[in-house]
Amino acid sequence: MVSDDSHTASGESTSQSSFERSSDSEVDAPLSVTVLGSGASSFGNGRANAGHVVNVDGEPRFLLDVGGGIGARLAEAGVDLPNLEAVFIGHLHVDHSADLPAVVKASYQRDRDRPFPVYGPTGTDDFPGIETFVSRLFDPESGAYSYLSGFIDHYKGGELAVEPQPVDASIEEENDVVQVYDGEVTVEAIPETHGEIPTLAYRFDYDETSITFSGDTSLETGNLQRLASGTDLLVHNRIIDAHADPDEPKTALHSYATDIGASASTADAGALLLSHISQNDEDAIGDEMDRIRREYDGPVAAARDLVTVTPDGHIADVETVDNDVLVRE
Repeated sequence: MVSDDSHTASGESTSQSSFERSSDSEVDAPLSVTVLGSGASSFGNGRANAGHVVNVDGEPRFLLDVGGGIGARLAEAGVDLPNLEAVFIGHLHVDHSADLPAVVKASYQRDRDRPFPVYGPTGTDDFPGIETFVSRLFDPESGAYSYLSGFIDHYKGGELAVEPQPVDASIEEENDVVQVYDGEVTVEAIPETHGEIPTLAYRFDYDETSITFSGDTSLETGNLQRLASGTDLLVHNRIIDAHADPDEPKTALHSYATDIGASASTADAGALLLSHISQNDEDAIGDEMDRIRREYDGPVAAARDLVTVTPDGHIADVETVDNDVLVRE
């Protein structure tokens, strides 16, 4: 289910402002986001790993993160892979990047006949950046999936054209927002804190509408608030349980609910969608949403897989594509 800020996971009313559920899968908005994977790295809560599609005038155009299970979710959502303009990866942990090879191969099987730009962070001495990451996957000589170069030769008569687009992820005293994609849709980015992992947050703007993705962050700087200032919809990643041991490693990687609420309030975000959820219990998710609402008075929703959300606070189920499977007994 999707829990919004007028209902806890148990369905009891807690607030007046809320996301609105729509029975129509057709979404009428300049920008919207389809949640492919709303989960974290565990397999226990019925959610795929992190992955979202940004739709422009109702058409899927950009893929934001590509964690485990996202390839299957793209098929379920009926996304036409050749029409995706680019992939944007916030950071290179496995639950945000594991399905990239599968998505690349499937894209070319679906007759993609143009390069596939993949945006991501620059690296450090300890962590590879997007250029090294793509090379280690697809380099025709030394890549883990070097065979894909021959595969693409066979299908398309050309080499695999995955084009890494590095974005500086160095944390400075005060980072500037930088434009990384300029077209009908503009995309801006800023570095974020996620332990020692180079990480980016992204903002998509089109037709006076914006959606901002926090990426994984412990919110140690004001960078996200600057990027998300006045955004219509803030999609915020993983909540740390309020009772988590402060010495646990995850507390240096992610955000507590009260900090998420305060950050969304400072940014004056129009609505807040929680994703990349690690909690298994819906009551626990509801408790964290209540903590967010102490700091933020806009609409709040906890996402699940295969819903589309608009910046004006509407949620609709994705009309999934049925794939008949022949089972022989």
